[in-house]
Amino acid sequence: MPKLLLYITLCLCSFVTYSQVGIGMTNPEADLHINGDMLIQKELIRSQIDEVTATDEEFKLLTRLTNSTPIGEVTYLDPDDLTVAPINIVNYRFFNINSDNLENVDLQYDTGKYVIAISNFQYIGDGIDKGPSNSIGAFVTRVFQENNTWHLEIRNRFLDLAATKSVEYRLTLIVYDKSYYKELPTIRVDLEGNNTGSTSAPENLN
Repeated sequence: MPKLLLYITLCLCSFVTYSQVGIGMTNPEADLHINGDMLIQKELIRSQIDEVTATDEEFKLLTRLTNSTPIGEVTYLDPDDLTVAPINIVNYRFFNINSDNLENVDLQYDTGKYVIAISNFQYIGDGIDKGPSNSIGAFVTRVFQENNTWHLEIRNRFLDLAATKSVEYRLTLIVYDKSYYKELPTIRVDLEGNNTGSTSAPENLN
């Protein structure tokens, strides 16, 4: 009799170890198969991907929301459903420019949704002659906000190319989707007429 009980116990343990658990279904297809919502209120234990190969392309980003009610709703990001990625790289080439001036080019990126940065800027073409007092003017490369979109300025504000000269600009715009990043408040610093000083540390970086 004790041997029979031991045999039954081992069989039950084996069944429990290798069984599949289904929540909200009768025929689970994985060790844990949930048909419905998932809520994790403590910690989501995750594994690390050590290497990504050419065949590892179908990724989904699993995340735990801290602003759900109650806290801990699990959701995912499917890159196939996105029109833009968290960080986007866009190359631009500007040519056939009047003098050397891009005074205000509307890039048509919504300032409420994106942050824009300039990278890999190239000036290709004739040099700008120096002005009075051997000045080279004030060459500017910047993006700025106007009418709720990002705009681009690239030019020398005081000097222009001669009419017979030409120039071309090439640059890369790095476009950040604001929904993936925290926007910190503006830090205002009065340097009291000095060229050196220090600022306060940014808040809420955690």
